[in-house]
Amino acid sequence: MHKRPPSTETKLDNAGDQDAHPRTNCHSRDQLSCHGHMAAAPAHVTAQDLPIFRRCAKRSGMSTESFVHALTQTSLRHLTVWTQADLEALLLASERHGLSPIGRELFLLRDGDELDSPALVVLGVDGWCSLINSHRKFAGAQFKESEELVDGVPAWMECTLHRWDRRVPTSVREYFNEVRGLSQAWLTHPRRMLRHKALVQCARLAFGMVGVYDHDEAQRISEGKAPEHARGLRHPSPVRAARANKPLGVDAVKAQLRG
Repeated sequence: MHKRPPSTETKLDNAGDQDAHPRTNCHSRDQLSCHGHMAAAPAHVTAQDLPIFRRCAKRSGMSTESFVHALTQTSLRHLTVWTQADLEALLLASERHGLSPIGRELFLLRDGDELDSPALVVLGVDGWCSLINSHRKFAGAQFKESEELVDGVPAWMECTLHRWDRRVPTSVREYFNEVRGLSQAWLTHPRRMLRHKALVQCARLAFGMVGVYDHDEAQRISEGKAPEHARGLRHPSPVRAARANKPLGVDAVKAQLRG
């Protein structure tokens, strides 16, 4: 009779001493398995034992397995490794703002795989729109654009948000030269991206939204934390190098990408 081999499933009571493994509190897509468990780490519980995880999974209406799979394919897709603190920050932000962590509304972003700094909670355009429209004091929005053009794009875009409880609306004007990025979206839809930037900054002032960022802001924050030599190694793009010398217009950026 053959003996059944010992189970390979990791359990909390099999975890070793915390001090002996100080950097084991991180996880990858493989470690967050379809059974809803993170690889066990000293003095930590599995993901499905976290109260915030159980609440978010219940709110989604999905099984634990499906919820975990959706997390890894959406809000965690930009990270190769993450900590339990990162996961909790994501789910807490989702619950606090009434957003879904398994859609296109919010996600985590970190520059590289270093765990020295926490991942940033980033809201997509859908997330910002959901946040604004679901606010009980929101009373409407207006946009105004400059007649002056920069590379065929309005020099500025102004967003005005109205609240039912305020006599004076909040207006914010964002300038194209200050906020334009180098992503494909900025090259193909610069007016739309400029409008999004104005909406995000106006929403911050009108509704006091803090602790969340848009994608461009998160990237700039991450790059700003990295040493100068590391930034060049992580982002060897000729476009980024050229822009460091002088601002690039839309046509110049496209030419750089083609080259």
